[in-house]
Amino acid sequence: MQKHAETQRQHESFVSSTPVSGDMRPVMSGLIPAFRDTSTGEIHLSLDQNGEISTEHSFFHLPKHWVSHSTSSGEAMILMPTIEAGYWRPHHFIAITKHLRLPLDS
Repeated sequence: MQKHAETQRQHESFVSSTPVSGDMRPVMSGLIPAFRDTSTGEIHLSLDQNGEISTEHSFFHLPKHWVSHSTSSGEAMILMPTIEAGYWRPHHFIAITKHLRLPLDS
């Protein structure tokens, strides 16, 4: 339980350093890169190789059943189709794909 409390404090005090334009910085403040399984709702924060909270999306330490293809050394390369990238903001997940608006060419 103590480990959970320590992790929760880290999550609450974390400020994303994901590169964003200056006018978007207040919007991105407090967002932690994360992944969610759309079939179960399970969410995992993005961690670096050392198991620390990452400032970017990485596949390190994700559940093995989320990985569809990996390298010969076991590193995740491709995630299952039900896994989506997004950001964790205290108490909810924000999917990137739902908020990404690409310009349409003519």
